[in-house]
Amino acid sequence: MTTAEYTPRIQDGKFIVLPPGVSGQIVSNLKVPESLVADDTQKYPLGTKFVSGMRTYHYCYASGTCYPQLGAYKAKKTNTVAVAPTQSTTVDAKTGVAAGKTGSYYVSVTIDAVIGVLATGVLHANELAGGFIVIGNGSGQAPQMRQIVSHPALATTGGTLLVKVDMPLVADVTAATTTIELMESPFYCIVADGSGGDYVTFIGIPAAPATSGQWVWVQTWGPCWITSNSNTCDSARDRTIVFVGNGSVESSNDETVEDGFQIAGVALDMSGSGASNAPFVLLQIMP
Repeated sequence: MTTAEYTPRIQDGKFIVLPPGVSGQIVSNLKVPESLVADDTQKYPLGTKFVSGMRTYHYCYASGTCYPQLGAYKAKKTNTVAVAPTQSTTVDAKTGVAAGKTGSYYVSVTIDAVIGVLATGVLHANELAGGFIVIGNGSGQAPQMRQIVSHPALATTGGTLLVKVDMPLVADVTAATTTIELMESPFYCIVADGSGGDYVTFIGIPAAPATSGQWVWVQTWGPCWITSNSNTCDSARDRTIVFVGNGSVESSNDETVEDGFQIAGVALDMSGSGASNAPFVLLQIMP
């Protein structure tokens, strides 16, 4: 991606919203998408939000097959929770504060040996950007929830990494005491292949077919058709739509909700007694 100044683009009820801290990573001539086909090369920062009327999409990186009729998911656990390593003593010229200190935008963290696209702990620069980090989530600590903005490459298998976050720290980090846990961006390395299973969260529906290595918009809010079991909403007041393990949907009345199901949204189109609807779903995951 090349560096350019960002000029807000609004067109015919459509607009884009950039994630925090990407002012130096924006492609030239950033504008409202004209089409929602998958891209072979990255055109927007990861996690960019595109709003078109009632519908909301987020820009994702696919690490496998994505079908536009099924839910997209990210099959990755968080980085192993660990106490903070020794903090970097380099002082930020902008704030005059070193990493891990109150007022700093930087914190040193320990990376495990399975995080990243290689699943080895080896990371390219900014691979975790857009992910989330909780600093101080241990007993008796006050958690600070932040979003990761940037970081250098990490050539070792795991190790210490200095990350920049979107808001300054409000409490000091204490090495070997402050616990830290982080996750990759939910929009990074997503798949919609019908094989998610029962231990993933579906983040939305791909707007177009995509394959591994492509960039694709994933719808997270608003009217959307999703593959169903052909029994959706066929009983009275049965309007809630839930995901099942393969990324398709059913109405909640078809499942024992007490067992736990992720709500996709509610049906928009009318059904009837014993009569399934499409369903056109008012998708309600991320506005």
